[in-house]
Amino acid sequence: MAVPNILTDTTPALDDRDGSLVHSVITDAWGLHFAQGGVVMAAGLRAMAAVLGREDLGLASASATFCRPVACGPVTTHVDVLRSGRRGAQVLGSLRDATAPEGEVSVAMTAVFTDPAIPGPQLAPVPRPPELSDAPTTDGESIGNAFPLGFLDNTAWHVATGSAEPASSAPIPRLALWFRFNDPPAPAGVAWHPALLPIPGDALGSALVVALGGGDSPVGSVSLQIDIQFLAPTTGTWIGIDSTCTHVGNGLATGVVHLWSEAGAHVATATQTAMLRGLGASGTRSTSDDRP
Repeated sequence: MAVPNILTDTTPALDDRDGSLVHSVITDAWGLHFAQGGVVMAAGLRAMAAVLGREDLGLASASATFCRPVACGPVTTHVDVLRSGRRGAQVLGSLRDATAPEGEVSVAMTAVFTDPAIPGPQLAPVPRPPELSDAPTTDGESIGNAFPLGFLDNTAWHVATGSAEPASSAPIPRLALWFRFNDPPAPAGVAWHPALLPIPGDALGSALVVALGGGDSPVGSVSLQIDIQFLAPTTGTWIGIDSTCTHVGNGLATGVVHLWSEAGAHVATATQTAMLRGLGASGTRSTSDDRP
């Protein structure tokens, strides 16, 4: 059986009768109970790029607000091009899955596209964490799959090792990881489609393991919003993830995720807000299921 490919499985198809409507299918290969949030965002952004139809422009930034969990299966994205100018465009997307009530949106997205050849200064001052200096060469310490669907069966997440501080002495809760798709989304030397970067960018839960899970226990959370800035082209097999939790309170957690290429380029920065689930007032796990 062929290994699922994320690029193929988020392919947009324009509707034959409505040029603003795009059809996609998110298979069970990309589910964690529901479809993984970053995968949903990737499918929506690819739909928005397809309707925009501007090969001269690339993704600069995007935001997704998750209104409802998205079931694996067919999804549709209605796209409005708010502006399409000489050097940039702004696009609005409303994604619905097959279970969404009539008239309701599952995920609302905005995206900014710009000309990557705009001249100007270049500055990348954020340092790469030392434990992300070298991509894995062996299986290393991997994170197993405790979910009934296949997202973690079709990706690999390895805890990064190196000269980092112990988590207990770090100034803020953070975890460094390496991520890859089991079937690469691009050949060697060819840049990934940037819309795929929200998938490793959906990684606040990794820092919550450190912040609330004692360093080794998963913490239940549901994404409410992901914002991402696309900073540089991504090539290679592995993506380095530096996930930090910046605040927990009022039933919510927020954090920042920096993404790095194998070659050390800072390729994206994501911020994420999530609602905590199954935690008591003290931060310990409870038996309740606090769905939003």
